Amino acid sequence: MKKKVLAILLSCALLVCLLAGCKSSSNTPEPGAGNSGNSPSGSSSPAGNSPGSASPSGGNEPAGSAPAKIIVSFCTWSGPPPDLKKIQDALNAISVPAIGVEAELLVLDFGSYSQQMNLMMSGNEQLDVIITLGGNLYLTGVQNKQYMDLEENGLLQTHGQGIIDAVGMDFINACRVGGVLYGLPNNRDMAVGKGCFAFRTDILESVGYQFQNSGEIEKGTMATINDLFAKIHEKYPDLEVYRPVTGALGQNANVDYLGGNVYGVLMDSGSTLNVVNFFETDFYKNYCNQVYAWNQAGYISPDAEIDTTAVGDLVKAGVLAAYNTGGKPGIKAQEGNLCGYEMTIIQTGVDFMSSSAVAGFPWVIPINTADPVASMKWLNLIYTDADMMNTICWGLEDVHYVDGPDGLLTFPAGIDASTSGYNHAMNWMFPNQYLLKVWTGDDPNLWTSMRAFNNNSGKSKALGFAFDSANVATEMTSVINVYEQYQKSLEFGIMDPAEGIPQMVSAMKSAGLDRIIAEKQAQLNEWAAVNGVS
Repeated sequence: MKKKVLAILLSCALLVCLLAGCKSSSNTPEPGAGNSGNSPSGSSSPAGNSPGSASPSGGNEPAGSAPAKIIVSFCTWSGPPPDLKKIQDALNAISVPAIGVEAELLVLDFGSYSQQMNLMMSGNEQLDVIITLGGNLYLTGVQNKQYMDLEENGLLQTHGQGIIDAVGMDFINACRVGGVLYGLPNNRDMAVGKGCFAFRTDILESVGYQFQNSGEIEKGTMATINDLFAKIHEKYPDLEVYRPVTGALGQNANVDYLGGNVYGVLMDSGSTLNVVNFFETDFYKNYCNQVYAWNQAGYISPDAEIDTTAVGDLVKAGVLAAYNTGGKPGIKAQEGNLCGYEMTIIQTGVDFMSSSAVAGFPWVIPINTADPVASMKWLNLIYTDADMMNTICWGLEDVHYVDGPDGLLTFPAGIDASTSGYNHAMNWMFPNQYLLKVWTGDDPNLWTSMRAFNNNSGKSKALGFAFDSANVATEMTSVINVYEQYQKSLEFGIMDPAEGIPQMVSAMKSAGLDRIIAEKQAQLNEWAAVNGVS
């Protein structure tokens, strides 16, 4: 019996080898070749490879070797898309032959993502590559020693050279905390157009808004927004006019969230290096008063504080007219794809790049990883391979998009944003947007415009500063807990700011907010002295 089993195993092994040999000698293009997806400007990718070319992964893995298996996690506004398994299979069809790594995609909804990641990391569950998007996931993970040092044993330099070429060490260094590199930034819009409101275009037309037709972003003031809200509410009394979200404050404030959080900030777009208590500023009081007034006027749904439905889904369902977003090149098409309606973006603020913009939501390798080398190889591939990026962002050609004769993408016949099986509208969180194809409705030179947008925006004096919260870890935890108790009540317009803000500030000071601010100021002063910033 043993001889028969051995004979069968040997026969199977021989068959695998023969099949592998046949595959390698076929005319099938290598993964990543073809379907180049060159950037519309015709420029080469930042990595020095033409998009779609084989990435610097150290060569294909030996035929027949078992792939390393990793878990890659990210979020979308509403959780796993219906066609996620198809996307996972398509990505693995590239990564397994190229680098010998097979990834399982763990996709969660944005609202619960940070909590779930923390639970999994605390429970020592396998996580190999994750995006630190939402809340303070990056800084708290560093504080809790949940992420790997990406330069330990030369991990990045040996297996991530393509990442270094694509992003550049100047931007990578912005993700250091206490001198240690825990995360990797992505090529995206690092500046943000502040004070942007996204409106359904058809609703604006119906209330008589005079369109400027001066580009994809209209310029306006808060008086413009208030006038439109009043007109929409009068004409559509059953429609929710505006929905606040937890990130709306940051999208509206010309404030540098120093260290990536609100516990000690630089006012006036980071024009000075004086760290202040944001919650005691006139800006914060005026912001909360404005949202409170909108709520009192009936513009905001009574269940906004507890309803976690994504704003894009609310617009798509026909129950919401407007929400905040961050301005950038391509934002009009992005929000239109998200909502299933043509959207108009009205901007009331300026374009601004904060100190932590580069390290806003780095990609990391948790210490729970089963294979650090395989994880870094996978990251290196997606930073440098256009097919990987277009698949994880846009989906499958002829299924989720059609590549038109002009090189611009559209939905296939009979499919739109609301019916596509893969339309998360969060391509900005993935590693290298500059490798992406462009959709119809966007400027064909989108990525050239994005670089110019980043270069021409106003910049904080503290750009590149990273706050190490280790000395005030206890205070950070306590202050965060206080803020979470009050944030939605105040910033969603439910609690009277005259009552709520003093209560919150008092509780924050008791929890150690002043010590956090003093620590930030001390670290910022030291950083400024070293870097010659005044």
